[in-house]
Amino acid sequence: MNLEELRQQYHPDPIRVLFVGESRPAGGTFFYKGDSGLARYTKQAFQHAYDLPELAMADYLSGFKAAGCYLDDLCLEPVNRMSASGRRAAWKRAVEPMANRLREYSPGLIVPMLRSIESRVRQAAEKAGLLDRMRPALPYPGMGFHSRYITQLSRLLVELREASILPLYFL
Repeated sequence: MNLEELRQQYHPDPIRVLFVGESRPAGGTFFYKGDSGLARYTKQAFQHAYDLPELAMADYLSGFKAAGCYLDDLCLEPVNRMSASGRRAAWKRAVEPMANRLREYSPGLIVPMLRSIESRVRQAAEKAGLLDRMRPALPYPGMGFHSRYITQLSRLLVELREASILPLYFL
């Protein structure tokens, strides 16, 4: 099974919160395989926000889907090993395809998972007529920012639970 087929297995209907990453890593790790830093730190934020004990990654990923959460990427091919200019060009090319997916998904909220892609995700949301569903980007948990990421995502999850956008209970 390829990685996009794996991602589709976790597609909830409806999507309450769409998290948008930059791309899957070139090294072969993947959020939905549960072997990436993004998966680990996102799981920690959910455990904190929902006051949960340590979860097995498979249980967390099932709960993520059941809660109506989904992670898609701006770019469907890895860009993390590209030059800065190549990356920016890939982001620009990805706006229209992302807008098309946003129209299809019609998520309740859109949350970029990396500040550097926020403007491109915003452009896609605007093209899709969903700009009012955008939330500010989270700091990506790499480069030592994982504590900040977990704290900010946990706060957002609590806020979304209190607003009845996310379920009160996870799993």
